[in-house]
Amino acid sequence: MSDVSEIDKVLRENIRIMAQVITEVCQRSTRKQVSPSTLSRNQFYILNILGTSGEFLISDLARSLDISPAAASKNIDRLEQMEFVERRARPEDRRSLEVCLLPKGKAIVDEFKLVTIEKQAPLLAQFSAEEKVVLLDLLRRIVKYTVNEEHNTELICLQCGGACGEECVVKDGMGPCALPPKQ
Repeated sequence: MSDVSEIDKVLRENIRIMAQVITEVCQRSTRKQVSPSTLSRNQFYILNILGTSGEFLISDLARSLDISPAAASKNIDRLEQMEFVERRARPEDRRSLEVCLLPKGKAIVDEFKLVTIEKQAPLLAQFSAEEKVVLLDLLRRIVKYTVNEEHNTELICLQCGGACGEECVVKDGMGPCALPPKQ
């Protein structure tokens, strides 16, 4: 496989597969493991956003997830039935409802993070400290290039919740973090 175009082709396909495996397989199985009810990807994203960034209007959640307000509302209805979130009137405008995370929903988000760490530990244990530094550099470059073309990084920032701190590639590529300040 000495031909550069062949290597590039295989790398492109493996990057696509990795992204799909992480999103569709790993996250789905972890969501099933931590929740008594099946959560869709958008339902979990809503919980995670609320867990890292606080209350949101339904319209803001819809915009962040790139779904219609009706779809966001339907997902929130389901999360309310499971007692993971609730809608509350905003003090400054009682006609507007914001979505708030309830303790059961926070427990799901917290458990998801713990299970993810447990699942990734054996993977990370396969690498030496030097290999981890190289891998991190390569992943940063992939992410930085990928988000460089993306103008709406809000969902990435809302999912991260500032966990990367000064190492944030989104901030490096796009300027200030899109994460709204916590009230």
